[in-house]
Amino acid sequence: MDQARHVDGGQPTRTRRVSRRALLRGRLRGTGRSLAEFGAACIARQGVVCRLCGDRCEVGAIRFAPALGGRAAPILDAAGCTGCGDCVVACPAAAIAIVEMTP
Repeated sequence: MDQARHVDGGQPTRTRRVSRRALLRGRLRGTGRSLAEFGAACIARQGVVCRLCGDRCEVGAIRFAPALGGRAAPILDAAGCTGCGDCVVACPAAAIAIVEMTP
């Protein structure tokens, strides 16, 4: 389902989730920009040490900021994300989705 979202503090854009199957088969539709999105199933956000998505990201768009007394959660640099989907494949919890941003 589409939803309104602000990207980089700019104007609201529309998003469309791309299924894991479509991503792996190379079936991205549209000409909008694609970005990774972390879901609630992310095990790093649940306190388990996991940085597989960040290790797999060749452009370094996913980083883990240390949190004092807490857990390091993934942070996406939207400007650096290419939407390639390497992080989707690496995620053991299937918590990452690629969303197409359309104007």
